[in-house]
Amino acid sequence: MLQDIAREFKKLKRYDFRVLHAVETGMRFFDWVPRDDLPSYARLPRDEVDYRIARLSRFKLVERKTAHYVGYKLTFGGYDALAIDALVRHAAIKSLGSKVGVGKESDIYDAERDDGRIVIVKFHREGTTFRHVKRSRGYFGKTERCSWMLASRLAAEKEYEAITILHGSVIVPTPIAHNRHVIVMGRMNGREMTNTILGDPLVILNKIVAQIKLTYELGIVHADLSEYNVIVCPGGNVALIDWPQWVPVTHPNADELLFRDLDTILSFFARKYQIAKQTEDALVYIKQRDPNSARPFAG
Repeated sequence: MLQDIAREFKKLKRYDFRVLHAVETGMRFFDWVPRDDLPSYARLPRDEVDYRIARLSRFKLVERKTAHYVGYKLTFGGYDALAIDALVRHAAIKSLGSKVGVGKESDIYDAERDDGRIVIVKFHREGTTFRHVKRSRGYFGKTERCSWMLASRLAAEKEYEAITILHGSVIVPTPIAHNRHVIVMGRMNGREMTNTILGDPLVILNKIVAQIKLTYELGIVHADLSEYNVIVCPGGNVALIDWPQWVPVTHPNADELLFRDLDTILSFFARKYQIAKQTEDALVYIKQRDPNSARPFAG
């Protein structure tokens, strides 16, 4: 558990991180990094590496396998420790707090910064729940073999890129920092739409579609939008979260994915609030580029 990692993190010394970095470096070339290669990666004597790797194994930050050679690889805990260390050293966070949420492929914690502000820290965990994820998601390019840690890093990079592009125009979490598979972002005040009874659902529907339209005009399609990643904020605004699967509007499947996003949202409003709108009409509304039109989608 991440709370265990946070506790063990305080016990780690500079050379422990040197050896963790060494294992990470070796994993670019090996599924299991040979023990004999670690001193050269870490630039430390063998005795020191052996001592450190034993500590890291005890803390469950690395895993050992013995076949025709002794090899090591990072656990997710070890990857977490490397990311936390980098974020603390760069003053993105001061201390990790408690778990505040969980996604399909992520763990979400709060954290404190040096100035006392509370922020959100999202740990991507690609492949830990849905093993088909590597086949279905677009951020692998033509990579044939990809560890789940690499998949998580790529997902975090992609999500951070999206909120950086959108922030200031679309209501999304404020991007603060990212490292490896972890994103630090501003805290969103509000509740998931799926857990909220809407006083005026037609107004909220209009605001969601307006945010989707702004997103599209900035060249992005969410590609995984549902009632679970719409936040209803105090004052009636809505925010869109969870962006690791976004695609550019130039993507060959962009229209299909946009249609699916809209259909999912409209189906939710039809099911829960009996607001019946056609997905085809919403798609036309999103793609029209008339700067003089202020007409809301739902009327």
